Amino acid sequence: MSNGDVEGLANWATAHGLTLEDGVHLARTTPLLAEGEVHSVDALAGGWLSKYVEAKIALIDRDGGHFTIAVTHVPKAKRFVPWMFCHRVEDEHLLGRAARALIGGDKSIDLGSAEFDSCYRVYAAPQRDDIWFHELFSPAFVIFLIEQAPKGFAFEYVEGTLCVSLLGRQTLAEDLDRLCHATVELVGRIRAEISERLGPAQAARSAPGATAFGEEPTGASPQS
Repeated sequence: MSNGDVEGLANWATAHGLTLEDGVHLARTTPLLAEGEVHSVDALAGGWLSKYVEAKIALIDRDGGHFTIAVTHVPKAKRFVPWMFCHRVEDEHLLGRAARALIGGDKSIDLGSAEFDSCYRVYAAPQRDDIWFHELFSPAFVIFLIEQAPKGFAFEYVEGTLCVSLLGRQTLAEDLDRLCHATVELVGRIRAEISERLGPAQAARSAPGATAFGEEPTGASPQS
């Protein structure tokens, strides 16, 4: 990763009210971020992407290339799906050991759209609430993923942590803008489905922080 990219993230973060964070640390909470998968985190910023979405934005190096990522938390979704992955077909070879350990021998989920299947592969925990999951991947969301999601877009959700990623580089500022827009859109859709099921009051309650990928959560609230 070039110094220009690091400086570019710093400039973008300042312009958008985020703060560049020293120490460069990301919890190993999803397969993309799992121990041994990431070679380096080259720059990290934190702050609010919108009024209701707080996230860490980072530039990382990993086998297969450079990623621009946003990491945020949607803890209540784990009631309905402990984990789920959505990756572009052409990037599926980048799924690492941690992802494949969760997927096991399971096949990707059929969402009933040949066009979607030509673009994406979706995997989710067998213990999921299948009705909730298919409502999340509504026709409107499928259209968003096919037609509006940025190039190189993917996301992983594991036990409360959502990691949204873009593979490769266009221009850094444009990548960051697209990443943040897509993250806010995705969080909004997940929260809307949670609210639909639980009601606004329960859906709005805060919940504990995420644990490292592969660890058991501690002190989890029964409402989270």
